[in-house]
Amino acid sequence: MRVPWAAAILFASAARAAAQEPAPVYQPEHKYSFAFKVDALFREEWTRDIFVSATQFRDEDRFRGRVRPRIEIGLDKLVVGVGGDFNYSSDVNFDEAAPPPLLRDNYDSRDARLDLAYASLKPASWLQIEGGRFEMPVAFTEMIWDKDLRPQGGALVFETRDHGALKRFAVTGLYARGSHMFEDETNIYVASLEAEFGLGETSRLQLIPSYVEFTNTGSLAPFIRRQNTRVAGVIVNDYRVLDGVVRFRHDGRVPLQLVADFSNNTAVDDFGNGLWLAAVLGSLQSHRVRLDYTYAKVDKDATLGAYGTDDFFWVTGWEGHRGELGIRVVDHWTAHAVGQVQRFKDSPRPEERDHWVKRFRVEVRVDY
Repeated sequence: MRVPWAAAILFASAARAAAQEPAPVYQPEHKYSFAFKVDALFREEWTRDIFVSATQFRDEDRFRGRVRPRIEIGLDKLVVGVGGDFNYSSDVNFDEAAPPPLLRDNYDSRDARLDLAYASLKPASWLQIEGGRFEMPVAFTEMIWDKDLRPQGGALVFETRDHGALKRFAVTGLYARGSHMFEDETNIYVASLEAEFGLGETSRLQLIPSYVEFTNTGSLAPFIRRQNTRVAGVIVNDYRVLDGVVRFRHDGRVPLQLVADFSNNTAVDDFGNGLWLAAVLGSLQSHRVRLDYTYAKVDKDATLGAYGTDDFFWVTGWEGHRGELGIRVVDHWTAHAVGQVQRFKDSPRPEERDHWVKRFRVEVRVDY
């Protein structure tokens, strides 16, 4: 009888000791990442027949070089990044001692500045939170947002993926303040939806309706082109813009992309529409050659001009065409030839409205 009792006591002691020991806890492996990225642009530009008067025109030539390095560090669901923007141009487009009466460019031609400084958290597969100075998370065309500018504030993105033909559905909310590179305290509010559908094996359709509101626009430095002057110099301060982008992409043997963007500034009764149409044939990632064509017609009050593209000379109040040939020279290096014609259709000078300005550019772009 002593043996069973001894075994029972031994078993109970072992069980009690095991209970006192902490249970093994599974420690998931942390995922670290480090990335150094850089993109650069080297551009020679010629602008011809700039209107001065009905009998006088002028030309402009300039060189621009830009390098933007950045570092990204990832730890599990958090990514932090910082980047710089270094510009040099043959012209001096801004002088603090004597700023120009009107500046069309969204950059200072002789400048080194902070370009990106952000944190991005993805606590769940359906949620992304961004804060700081980051890349615009909504896929606007350049009519609404110049890709060289960064919103400074915060953004929330709710998304779901891969539900049959619905490849992605996302809701984005954004608030930013003071996002221009020059003096600016403008508030920017964005609410956007994105739905991307699969059309067969190689085609996608993307729909992006958005609402963009700009407030406190009077805080913009007076030399930044906000929009085009109205009667007696009165400038619109209200911008409540409805914007809709449709993109069709075909990734077959010959890649094709078609883009249509229509916007309306609901805060004004007239001159508040914008139209942007583009076609892209080929790809510089999978092919050697790419052809681009863009047609745009943007009314003078369609959007806040300070944040639209600066490549079309006027940001609002113009109509124009742009053609581009891109060639992949080697991996990460591409060469581009760009030709544009555009007219200042809403000029306060009637004699200028049918005058076409020509712009030509050759560029080398680097992306690592």
